[in-house]
Amino acid sequence: MCIQWISILRTNGIFFIFFTLLSAGCLHAAEPIVVKENGGWCWFQGQRAIGSDGKVFFTSISGDDHGDWNAGDLVVTELNLSSGETTHFRLHSKLQRDDHAVAGLCLLADGRLLTVYGKHGNDHFQRSRITLRPGDISEWTREQRFDVGAGYTYSNVYRLPAENDRIFNFHRGRGFNPNCNVSDDGGASWNYGWRLMQRTSADLNDDPRYTGMDGRRPYVCYASDGRDEIHFIATDDHPRAYDNSLYHGYYKAGKLLASDGTVLATPTAAGEPLKPRDFTEVFAGAADRVAWASDIEVDALGNPYVAFSVQVDGAAVRTRRGAGGMDHRYYFGRWDGTRWRVHEMAYAGTKLYAGEDDYTGLVALDPQDPDYVVISTNADPVSGTPLVSRADGQRHWELFAGTTTDAGETWTWTAVTKDSTQDQLRPVIANGVPETRVILWTRGTLKSYTDYHLDIVALSSPR
Repeated sequence: MCIQWISILRTNGIFFIFFTLLSAGCLHAAEPIVVKENGGWCWFQGQRAIGSDGKVFFTSISGDDHGDWNAGDLVVTELNLSSGETTHFRLHSKLQRDDHAVAGLCLLADGRLLTVYGKHGNDHFQRSRITLRPGDISEWTREQRFDVGAGYTYSNVYRLPAENDRIFNFHRGRGFNPNCNVSDDGGASWNYGWRLMQRTSADLNDDPRYTGMDGRRPYVCYASDGRDEIHFIATDDHPRAYDNSLYHGYYKAGKLLASDGTVLATPTAAGEPLKPRDFTEVFAGAADRVAWASDIEVDALGNPYVAFSVQVDGAAVRTRRGAGGMDHRYYFGRWDGTRWRVHEMAYAGTKLYAGEDDYTGLVALDPQDPDYVVISTNADPVSGTPLVSRADGQRHWELFAGTTTDAGETWTWTAVTKDSTQDQLRPVIANGVPETRVILWTRGTLKSYTDYHLDIVALSSPR
């Protein structure tokens, strides 16, 4: 049995059609196909790729002017899993040349698609649009703006059926901290909810884990069980500012809880927010083990599993920005119902670019299989040996698929890409596709979050 992909690309008005065959059960039987020219994304938005009725929807933001797109164009793409055909819709022309401005997606109860987005702190607006019909991205409502009362960044949008389909959008806003807005009418209108957690300059006073650079903002990744819970992992701060630990908590029925279900707070707009350290510690940070969140998902039993990176070479140079970041490791953690079981998973290689010592190629968890991950690294995941391509003699980030049979204690790695001439970065595995594993990632050159030349590529296989 094979699946046939048909990729239709347009360049300078000419259509090119490519056919690719995927052997059943073999993830690496075919070359990846370009499903969106000119696109990138950050990893603190969710969801970035969701499936529904044989289609996968994802958003991306253009890094420059190529592929019929302008720098900063925010685009939603529909990928048909049967034909491989792609359809695109420009949500906002030239929104911002910045990968932080990519949108979060939410599937509404009636099958329509809600997308929420905003700039990288440059104004106060949460922006949103909704498709007019289920499964059709050709027509949308006009862009709605909601003033969040502070610089807006990041969109993480989740609907909870158990709360009458209330929608939450977690974002960075008031206090430069994680906050949420809520909608009780399917995203048609919004109200401010509460601050999820708080960190201020006072929290850094006399703290030996503070590096003296920047600071006072946690970084958070989110996931939902699709019913009544929204889980999250958070760091203390930006990793250049602080020797981060990693924490987990979740929201349910108007309460914020620790991993074991202990109620920590009832959040309100006027209430005193929790600190990141008030939640359950997953990983203890130090100068030679600085954590940064990559991904979180929730298994069929409602237990979270997480992936994160750890910089291990920064202790000797922690006050000299740019001097570290040459040795990162990927970690995997899983809550077993009683405690967190956390293991080092693979070598993550070096920092992506100068100035951000903790940026890695990232880890993607499979939302429907806790025993499967995809990592991007420029080092052999087992030995740490640099990956030098035989195609051009240069070191590149490549993708590897990892599988575990012991809840993450040990891993087996298989190359998804090999001997590339471009970097393979920031993988995502689409949620809501029960019979097919769809891996999306960016391929090309990433010089900074505002300077990148990337295409979105995909690879698919039956589960």
